[in-house]
Amino acid sequence: MGKLKSAMGRDPVHFWICLGIPVIIIIGSLMHPIYQWSGNSKIAGIFVPVNESVWEHLKMGFWPMLLWWLTGYLLFGNGGMHFAVQWFSSGAIALLSCPAVILSFFYTYTGALGIESLALDILSFILGVFAAQLIARHAYQCVRYHFYCLYISYSLIILMALFFILFTFFTPRLPLFLDFSTGKYGIG
Repeated sequence: MGKLKSAMGRDPVHFWICLGIPVIIIIGSLMHPIYQWSGNSKIAGIFVPVNESVWEHLKMGFWPMLLWWLTGYLLFGNGGMHFAVQWFSSGAIALLSCPAVILSFFYTYTGALGIESLALDILSFILGVFAAQLIARHAYQCVRYHFYCLYISYSLIILMALFFILFTFFTPRLPLFLDFSTGKYGIG
């Protein structure tokens, strides 16, 4: 563990957050075909896209990013309560920022400009992860959180995870959740 931290340089926490950008992008990208490869496993469907809807593709950023931030806490979390508040507040900011950036970018070029492009779809994912990690890094570095922020952060993270799980099986009939290629919603 000490070797890992020393290999990260003078500021291992900031290095870790930035290192998450390529790692989350790679892991998220590899998640896309897993549902089909798993034989349409409902367990796999909780964590990976089950169709081509915009909502399902947000899982590609959420689950790897959550795992990255939890792993970071296990590596660096000996900093006491102050560190936990700062870390999980910044992680929650990342987890909220990623889908916000992806959806904003996606609906700008598809809805406002009428462009359909796989390259732009991929770019929206990359931008979402990149922006989320950098926003969270800034928040970690600059923002001073209060103790209650820890509970708010835990609640937001758990709520987001529950939405990803529940909406896989009980999908709202809204355009965000519609797979336009099949006309289906969620796992059904």
